[in-house]
Amino acid sequence: MIDLQALTRSVNTLEALPASVTRLASIAAKDSWNVREVEEVVSLDQALSFRLLRMANSAASASLMPIVTIRDAVVRLGLGSLLSLATATSVQKKLTSAIPEYGLSEGELWRHSVAAALAAESAAAFCDVELPPETFASALLHDIGKLVLLRELAPDVLSVLALAREQGHLSSLKAESKILGVHHGELGGLIAQHWGLPERLVCGIIHHHTPDDAQDIIADVVHVANLAAKQVGAGHWALEEDKQVNAASVSRLKMGDNGFDALCARVAKRLEQVLSQYGA
Repeated sequence: MIDLQALTRSVNTLEALPASVTRLASIAAKDSWNVREVEEVVSLDQALSFRLLRMANSAASASLMPIVTIRDAVVRLGLGSLLSLATATSVQKKLTSAIPEYGLSEGELWRHSVAAALAAESAAAFCDVELPPETFASALLHDIGKLVLLRELAPDVLSVLALAREQGHLSSLKAESKILGVHHGELGGLIAQHWGLPERLVCGIIHHHTPDDAQDIIADVVHVANLAAKQVGAGHWALEEDKQVNAASVSRLKMGDNGFDALCARVAKRLEQVLSQYGA
C-alpha cells in the first residue's frame, strides 16, 4: 500500500535552493525588472558569478568580445538563461543519479534536463509568441519529481511501475497515477513550490505531459522541450506513442509545420557544447 501523504510530505525534507536562485526567480516572475537588481543578486554568489561569466564568454553564446562584468553578462544572456544557469548549478548533483526504473543510467537525467532547458531556450527562435523567462528553469526541473519517487519508494514498488510501463504498455504518467495516485509532474510541482519558485514555473513542471490542462503557454513550451530532448537522444521513450508532440501545443506556440524538427536540429547541434559549460 502506498502512503501518498508520506510521499508528498517527503518533499518538505529536500534541501532548500540557495537564496540567489529564489531571488532571481522572484525577479523573473515580475512584470518588469532591471539589470541592476539582477546584478546585485549575482554579485553576492561567487560560484554563480564565475559560471555566468564563463557562459557569457563561451563559444555557445557567440560573444564577439570578452565579457568581463556581471552587468554585461546579464545583458548578454538575459534573465531567463541566468535563472536556468543558477538553478542548474544548484541541482546538478541531484540530477546525476541513475534511475534504472525509468531507463536512465547515471548522468542521463541531467543530460535530459539540460537538453530540455536548451530546447526551451531555443524555442523562441521558432515560436511566434513571447515566452516567459521562467520557461528555461521550468524545463530544466520538469523531471525533478522522479527524484522523490526514487528516494521514497521501495524497490518492489519501483519495479511494479517499470512493469506497468513495459508490460502494461502504460506511459510513465499513467502508470504513476494508477499505482501511486500521483505522478512525477505533480511531485515536481510540489518541490518547486517548496523551494519558493514562481507559480508559473511550477505550472510548467506539473503539466509538461498535460499541457492542455494548464491554460498557460509555459506548459506548452516545457512539453515541446521535453520531447525535443528525447528526440535528440537525451532521454528515454517508454512508448512509441510518447513521441507524439501535442498538436495543440504546437499550434498555441505558433511553431509552424517544420518548427519542431528545426528545434530538434538546433538542440542536437548545441547540446554537447552547452553540457560542457557545466563540466559534463
